Amino acid sequence: MKQNNHNRQNRRFNNASRANRPAQTIYRNTCLDSSGPAGKLRGTPLQLNEKYVALAKDASTANDMILAEQYRQYADHYMRLQNIAIENENILRAQKEAQQAASAAAQTENEVIESPEGTEIPADVSTETNSVTEETETAQEENTNLDQDESNLATE
Repeated sequence: MKQNNHNRQNRRFNNASRANRPAQTIYRNTCLDSSGPAGKLRGTPLQLNEKYVALAKDASTANDMILAEQYRQYADHYMRLQNIAIENENILRAQKEAQQAASAAAQTENEVIESPEGTEIPADVSTETNSVTEETETAQEENTNLDQDESNLATE
């Protein structure tokens, strides 16, 4: 007798743990089981939507409007699940892109480039100083070109 009572307790705890479990995240390729008016169907949300739309068309051609409406409601439900799956994939993609951007930024911050003097400086500072030195070099070239033009005018 006590063993039978023990089994009942286990069943009760198992049911409680199922109730506390979070809902499954749905993606486009998540396979679902549907126990609808057409019996058991299995497939992705998009496949189930297409099946129920086809069943609704068949029922409406057979002049069974109540069954057709029931199939349309099931099709609408699986279309909503398909939209949720697309949103979940977009969120996941955005999270991955943000993570990759953060890791790339962390790598560039940690890179060290040797300067001409032999001292090590971070990569982001090096690119700033390189752009400043390029600007000063172009300004110096422009000044020498102007000096040459003035000297040519003076000799003529």
